[in-house]
Amino acid sequence: MAKTKNQKSKDSRIAITLKIVGGILLISLLFFLILAGVKLLNHEESHEEIISDGNKNTAEIVDNTEKAPPVDENNTTPGNEAKAKTDELEKQQQKEIEKNENGLRKASVLLNEPYFADGKTIISSTITNVVETDGVCNYVFTNGANSITKTTKVLPNAKNTVCEAVVLEKGSLSAGQWKVRLEYKSNLSEGVSETQTFTMQ
Repeated sequence: MAKTKNQKSKDSRIAITLKIVGGILLISLLFFLILAGVKLLNHEESHEEIISDGNKNTAEIVDNTEKAPPVDENNTTPGNEAKAKTDELEKQQQKEIEKNENGLRKASVLLNEPYFADGKTIISSTITNVVETDGVCNYVFTNGANSITKTTKVLPNAKNTVCEAVVLEKGSLSAGQWKVRLEYKSNLSEGVSETQTFTMQ
């Protein structure tokens, strides 16, 4: 059946409309693709800048690390620092303290007066002018012909050397009047205290 003139005109208008709509869609699609491409380029440039800045910051950190002052291994702990001070004090003492006929430093030995507590007699002493760790403290007790020696260790501190105290229990020495002195000796120093007198019950 042949189409009428009106039907042909109608079909022609539909075809034109479809072409126009298709053209608009095609143009829109091209515009969208161009826009997306521009955004992608901008994103890649920004990413490159971030990487570049990151590398720069890393380089700066490396530079700062290289410029950091060296660590002093002798002063890494309080213990090392205290030992260094003690060593320095000992060196100064070796120069300043007078020496005896044996070539050893003259140690100034202070024997404390004996005191009594809980039925015990306690005697202590201090080497006032040296700081040492290897000395020996000999407490010498005499009563007429009787002589007894008690040896204790040294207890060094920042300014002097303390001899560990002797604690005499009741009956450890015979009753009566006793004399005591301290004889101190180390590899570097030696000295003898004055004598103290006490009564043993």
